[in-house]
Amino acid sequence: MEYKVFKYKVEKQLWYLNRKEKAKLAELLTDEHIASIQEKFKTPGRFASFYLKEHIFKSRVLGSGHLYTTLLGLFIGNIFLLGVLITGMLLSLNAVNYFIHPQVSLSTGTVITALVGGLVLMVLGIILMKIANAYFTKRLVDYKFNKVN
Repeated sequence: MEYKVFKYKVEKQLWYLNRKEKAKLAELLTDEHIASIQEKFKTPGRFASFYLKEHIFKSRVLGSGHLYTTLLGLFIGNIFLLGVLITGMLLSLNAVNYFIHPQVSLSTGTVITALVGGLVLMVLGIILMKIANAYFTKRLVDYKFNKVN
């Protein structure tokens, strides 16, 4: 496998890491080290698991409460952020509908503010969904590596 493809696949599997951890990964996957890494681990998945065990997650014991709170947080967080996204879509849809078929008298500034607010809510919802899903995915992988047997 070509080095760039190997590096891309590893980075794709570890999408949920924060900036510091991605910087450490980039240092590890430099051109002079990647040949030996690819030789030693053969597949990107094996290297990703090794990197997570050795460099990211500390060896600590996590109980089932960690799993339940993580799943509950993932569920509630996604419901809330989906609500923010849908609210933004409805707000912008109503503003556009007013421009097409005005049924009440509103000022243009109010309608434009509603449209911009809806767009901001949509973008904010999408960005926060990615951040929340990355956080909870990282917690789930941490539980996978450090769970009580």
